[in-house]
Order: sequence, then C-alpha cells, then structure tokens
Amino acid sequence: MDEVKKKFPEFKEVISSKNVTSQEGSFIDDFHKGKLEYFDNDEDLSLQLIKLYWGEGFSINDLKQYSNGKDISYAMKKLHIHLTDPTYGKILKLSDPEYNARLTKEMAAKRLATLDRKAQEATGEPVYIKRGPMSAEHRQHISEGLLKYYQENPEALYNLSERQKEFYAENPERKKIMGRVATKAWHIFGADRIKDALSAYMKKNRIHTFTVSKLENPFEFTKEESAMMKKFWASNDWARKSFSKNMTYAWKKVKEEQTIVYEVQVAPKNFIREVIKFAKQKHGVELKESDFIGKIDPNDRTKNYINQGLNKYTREYVDSVPNGSNKMANSFLLTLLNINRAVSKMDLSKTDKETKDLCNNMRSIIKHSLFEYPDLPCDQNQYKKIEANVIRDIYSTLRDMCANTFNKKFLDLFETQLNKAYEYIDKNYTPGKQIYMNPEGIDL
Repeated sequence: MDEVKKKFPEFKEVISSKNVTSQEGSFIDDFHKGKLEYFDNDEDLSLQLIKLYWGEGFSINDLKQYSNGKDISYAMKKLHIHLTDPTYGKILKLSDPEYNARLTKEMAAKRLATLDRKAQEATGEPVYIKRGPMSAEHRQHISEGLLKYYQENPEALYNLSERQKEFYAENPERKKIMGRVATKAWHIFGADRIKDALSAYMKKNRIHTFTVSKLENPFEFTKEESAMMKKFWASNDWARKSFSKNMTYAWKKVKEEQTIVYEVQVAPKNFIREVIKFAKQKHGVELKESDFIGKIDPNDRTKNYINQGLNKYTREYVDSVPNGSNKMANSFLLTLLNINRAVSKMDLSKTDKETKDLCNNMRSIIKHSLFEYPDLPCDQNQYKKIEANVIRDIYSTLRDMCANTFNKKFLDLFETQLNKAYEYIDKNYTPGKQIYMNPEGIDL
C-alpha cells in the first residue's frame, strides 16, 4: 500500500483496512474475519480494491457478486478510495469485449487461492504460503511469519512441511536468512547444554545419522531425525523453552543484519595520508581520508561502492616512489600471512559452522594463492611470483567474504593487519634489499 501511495499521489489519502473499525456483518468485518472467499487476508483489502476497481476497471456492481452481497461502495468510501462517475464505468465496460471473461478469470483465481489457504490451514500450516509469483514484501511477510512460528514452536523448525520446503527452495534468499537464524540460535550461551542432551537422546534412540552440525541446517534432517527431534522437544520442555529464547534473540540479530552496510578502509592508513599529501602538492587536489572509505552491502552487492577516481592518484604516487609497487605488494603479502597466522591460532571447535567455514576457506585461498605447494606447511614452502595488484585483489576478495558473512570481527582484523603491515614494510624497507617475509607471518 505504501508503494502505491508513493507511485500514485491520487491514493495518498487511502486508509489501510488494518486501521479502520468496521460494523458487525459489514463487508470489511467479513474480510477481517476471513469470511470472503474472493479476497486474500494476507493482502491489505484497500490494495485489493484499488487493483480490482482502478487497475482492472471492474465495476462496483460486478464486484458485489463476490462480496457475499455486502455493500462495497460504502467500504471504499470508508477506506477513502474515490469512485469514478458511473457513466464512465459503463462506457469502460462496454468498450472492453473481454471484460466479463477477465472478471471471471480474476475472481476464480482469487477463489482458488482462498481454497488453497483453507487446505493449508487444515493441514496445520501456520502461515498461508501463496502459490505463484509473489512480491518481495509478500515473501518477507511469509518468511517473518514462519520465523515467528519457529520461535514459539522450535520443534517445527526441524519438521518442515513440504509446502514450507517448496517456499524456501523457490526463495533462496529467505532460506539463507532462516539458516542464519538457526546458526546463531545454536551458538548462544546455553545452547551447548541442549546439544549435549540432544546428542545423548539421539544416541540412546539409535539415530546414528544425526550430528550436531545438522542443527544449523534444518533442510538436512531426515524424516527419522525430524520425528525423533519432535519427541526430544516434547520430553524436554526446559530445552524447548531455552531454544525458543535463543531463536527470538537470533532473529532479532539477523533482522539487524538486514540493514547493515560496512565501511571499509581501501588502503593502509599511512599510505592514504601520503597520497593525500602527494595529490595536494602535485595536482592541487584536496583529498580527504574519508574519500578512501568504501562501502560493502552484504544484502545487496550491487550497492557496494569504492571511489574509482582515486586510482589516478594512488597509481601515480606508487610510481613516484622508488620500488613503490614492491612495497605495496609486500604490505598486502604480509597482511595475508598475518591473517593466516591469526586464524590458524583460533580454536574453531568453539565457533559456529559459518565462521568455521569462513576460516577454512580463507586459509585455503591464502595457501593456494601465495604458495607453490599448498599441501605443504608454510615453513616448507616457497612463494609464487605475484604482481602487487593480484595480491591486493586476493586481500579484497577475502575481506569481502568477511563482510558478506557479517563477520565484523574479521573485517576489523583485515584493516588492523594492513595498517601494521604497511608500517612495518615502510620502516624496514631498503631499496635493493629483500625483506625476509616469514611464511608463517610476523607478530606485529
């Protein structure tokens, strides 16, 4: 409804059907109580009437046969949907030879949707999942409705109906969000106790296919595991209540992530200051440190932003410094080695699956990108010959991986290590002499 008001100012005074009181037995009252077969309770009644009356051009009289005989014109006035001149409506109808066929087809589709809703309700679906194309807002409405249900009924998360599975298969972005909620819920304080109890319960009941790692992906559960999970929740109410709280907290955090945009420093801080000084002296251009801050939107990568206009000054500055390209290459190389060093020291058994996968992927990319023999330990290896811009691209790829998994801790690690590495290289670099780069990194 809000979108319609923005695009069509003539509807700016329309009131949402959610915000009006209705007389007992009226058309709007019947709608609120779900008594109308031809109108969808998941969509604002005001919006449906606008689409039918103004979008399709169907008359009030013709729509009345689908309203249980109730007065639609009164409802439209109450919702502040203005009406056309009756004569105009008649002319419009007469000028459209397919009018009756369109009306019948549209309302028949609405009735089928209502019957589908009733069928889903009869089978215990907590949220009606419409079939066919849906708007982004409608998909979000269904997704949030399901997550709310899973919060209150955690046993349902591991007993997904076929219709729910279809919805997530058709909407992978919503499946990803649901997976993130489950992952967070299982790595909140107190979840380990539930995992231990659940593992023991599964073992006791000879469900040998179960592993706790499956808990972060409900779609991996077998029917046997789902059935036993349901019994576990039923016989361990303390666990059900505890996990319900975890789900509520996890969903709150994931909702916050949906609006996150990360700011990232695109070059070492001291290098940025040198370029700013260079641009001022050489070109009279006033650059600011904020010009070197890029934006990464994990929810919509098309909105990522880095000021490409700075390349002119950074490249020119690097070329003006003796062996400037080598210094930058060594700075990014040392940064990657030190990130690999930091990640290698982490106890991944105490992290969630997503962080564990991120760490393993980063280590694999670093070893395969930098070393001739990735399967050998770093201290028994030798470096590949790589250009400065390639090493920088590897750095950017890994940094973006952290942003896209909402891992702010690792994002900060990248920036800190890059700043330290550049300071170290700048301080110890002597033209014509090679700086020893420990393959296992350096404590800075």
